[in-house]
Amino acid sequence: MHLTCASRQTVATFCCEAVFHHLLIEFTCNDKCLQENVTDTVQFYRQLEQNADWERRFRERNEHHTPQFEPCSPLEGPLITVNNSEDPMYHSVTARGVRGAIQTAILGVLASPVIRQQTFYFSRHGESEYNVLGRIGGDADLSPRGMKYADRLARQLGGPGSAPDSPRPKVIWTSELQRTIHTVQNIPGPRAAIKDLNEINAGICEGLTYEEIQERFPQEFAWRDQDKFKYRYPHGESYLDLLQRVDSVVQALLTNTDVLVVSHQAVLRCIMAYFKGVKPDDVPYINVPLHTLLIVRSYGYDFVVETVPLKVECVDTYRIQPKVRERKA
Repeated sequence: MHLTCASRQTVATFCCEAVFHHLLIEFTCNDKCLQENVTDTVQFYRQLEQNADWERRFRERNEHHTPQFEPCSPLEGPLITVNNSEDPMYHSVTARGVRGAIQTAILGVLASPVIRQQTFYFSRHGESEYNVLGRIGGDADLSPRGMKYADRLARQLGGPGSAPDSPRPKVIWTSELQRTIHTVQNIPGPRAAIKDLNEINAGICEGLTYEEIQERFPQEFAWRDQDKFKYRYPHGESYLDLLQRVDSVVQALLTNTDVLVVSHQAVLRCIMAYFKGVKPDDVPYINVPLHTLLIVRSYGYDFVVETVPLKVECVDTYRIQPKVRERKA
């Protein structure tokens, strides 16, 4: 926390000498915004230590630091200033000297609307014909059980046969593949098929079973088991690639609420990793089962994930993390 011009100048000088980029971000808050910020922060930290008086700690810290604060001068920068208003959805953002992809991305996030309480719905497509055969990738359609799940999901989310008080998504996002599009066909609401929600590209392994991959490409199969997060299918993608691809989807979600996303196992693993705070190496092993609705709700700075199985029989596509030997050169 650099409250004074002198402290910020020390950081700027160090970054300049070390050939680092730096960025100043200044927030101005009225009393209402400050109270909401303290409430959200307290709620988050109470999960770490319930017995601590977090609200008193933050109030004392604020009372101590506020008199020391010196607003950023026109000579300081690069700088982003966020001016909060009474309505958290609307705030003004000014910037000076921002440059480069990272600083521009930060500016974009800070300029986005802030929704304090959000609800998102996530689901894989219904069981597909390829799921039944144990094949990966492709553009197979739903199996009969997958179509039954599509009907059950529609009844859960405002479609035919749903209860009057059932939740109704304001917008529906799917991949471009028919198994996701057909899963939501009976759910009312505006929809969009988004390329970034397509399943991970398995390259030369598209349409194969894991047994066929092990038989045809034994070295590739072993390498993927050795480091599933960084492994990239030949002419395809890795989970690392996928995390970067779905980042735009996550950022778009954070400026919305009541969104239904129907996508694929690997894609939803990457999205759920954001809400669950999962380490990168563990992302490929997040369990996102078929025929299950995941409801994510935000509470201040925290997200809570509720798992709702819709009790339609299906295959289990989850593969546990194998014990592998070290990769040989």
